[in-house]
Amino acid sequence: MPDGHHREEARGPAAAVNNVRTVSEETAQKLIHSLENAYPIRRLRASHAATAIIGAIGFALFVVGVEQAAQDFPLIDNAYGSIAVGLVCLVITGALLRRLGGGGRD
Repeated sequence: MPDGHHREEARGPAAAVNNVRTVSEETAQKLIHSLENAYPIRRLRASHAATAIIGAIGFALFVVGVEQAAQDFPLIDNAYGSIAVGLVCLVITGALLRRLGGGGRD
């Protein structure tokens, strides 16, 4: 009997984790479903113009925030420093995309 009890305890934590995962996934699905069916979300999705405006405003605010944050760094607070750091970022991004995309292999 102690062996059977030991197996039950060993199985218990794994079952508990699976149960928590299932409950979490169910809760997330319910939340997504309730948000998707909310009137403001449905109305916004139906209006492509409103979605485009909100997206453009969000992108513009992001760019302004990056520009203002860049002023705090001595290396990129001038135009030439920004160009140099931008080019380095583009080269790194290109190399990463090439490696991830499998480009350059013969």
